[in-house]
Amino acid sequence: MKEDKKLGLVGILAFIKSGLSPAQISKKYLIPKQTLSYTVGKLKRMGCIEKVGYGTWRYVRAIKEVPKTTTTHSDRQPQKVGTSHKKEIRGHAFIWRIVFYNPYNWEKIVKSYQKKNLTFQRISSNKVLRTIFKGRKIWLSSKGITIYEPLDFMGRSSHETKGRAVFEMDLLIKDLLRELGQKFKQYKFTTSREHYGIVKNELARQYNDKKEKMEIKSEDGNIWMWIDDSKGLGELENNEAVVNRQVQNHWNDHKKHNFEVDASFVLNGFNKQTNMIGQNTQNLNNYAKHLKSHVASIQELGKAVKILAKNVEEMRGK
Repeated sequence: MKEDKKLGLVGILAFIKSGLSPAQISKKYLIPKQTLSYTVGKLKRMGCIEKVGYGTWRYVRAIKEVPKTTTTHSDRQPQKVGTSHKKEIRGHAFIWRIVFYNPYNWEKIVKSYQKKNLTFQRISSNKVLRTIFKGRKIWLSSKGITIYEPLDFMGRSSHETKGRAVFEMDLLIKDLLRELGQKFKQYKFTTSREHYGIVKNELARQYNDKKEKMEIKSEDGNIWMWIDDSKGLGELENNEAVVNRQVQNHWNDHKKHNFEVDASFVLNGFNKQTNMIGQNTQNLNNYAKHLKSHVASIQELGKAVKILAKNVEEMRGK
C-alpha cells in the first residue's frame, strides 16, 4: 500500500480483519495512536469489532447501516427504516498546535529545500517560518508546527466532527514532511481554537429570520456561544466539543416537550405548588384545631364514664 493512501474506517477495519493489532497498524502505516484510538473506538461502537484481549481486536462484521423496525397501530406490516446518517454538527476554525517528541531543525530543513512548491517568510522577529501548504497557513517554530485549518468538517456529533478534522490534520502533517524530505516523527497535539455549530438549530432559525444576532458571554467577557448566520446554515455555535453536545442535548430535551417547558411554565408550576402547599398547611392547621377540640371532648367523656361507673357500683351495693 502506498504511504499517501487515505485510511478511513473501512481501511482500518480491513487491517484488523487481516489480523493486525492497532499497535501494528500504527507502526506500519505511521498513524498516530490517538488518531487510531478514535477510529478503533468508533468501529467498536458500530459493532464492527470486539475486544479479545489487551490491544487486540476481533473482526465481527462489515460497515453497514443498521436497520431498525417500526410498527404502527394499523394492520400494516412493520416497515424497515435505515438509521439516520444526518450530519448536524459543523466543526471549523481549528488551530492545531503540533509538538514533536524529537523536534525538527526547520532552519536547516528550509535551507536545504530544493523544490519550488513552497515559499517561506520569516515572522515574529525572524523566530518563525511561515508558509502555505495545501491552502493552510503553517507556522514552523522551535516548538513545533501551528496549522490554521480553513476547511469545515461535518458529522453527526461534535466528537465525530473533531475526529474527521484530526484525521485530515494528520494526513496534512505527513504530506508536509514528505514535501520537505523528512521522515515522520511521533507528535502530540492540542487545539488553541475550535468552533462547533449545531446546523439548522431552532433558536438560530428564529434569530436569523429576524436578522438578529446573539452572543452569550462568560463572566470574564469571553463569548462562548453565538448566533450570527455566518454560513447561512441557521446554526448555534460554540467553542467546545463538550459544550456543543450539552447544548444539543438541552435543545433536544426541549423538543421532546414541544418547547413548552420555559421559564413561564416553570414559574407557573412553582406558584401552583406553592399555593397547594399553603392550602395543605391551612388544612393541617384546621385539622389540628379540630383534633384539639376532639381530644378535650374525649377527656370530658372519659370523666363522665368514670362517674357513671361509680354510680353503677354504688347502686349494686345498695
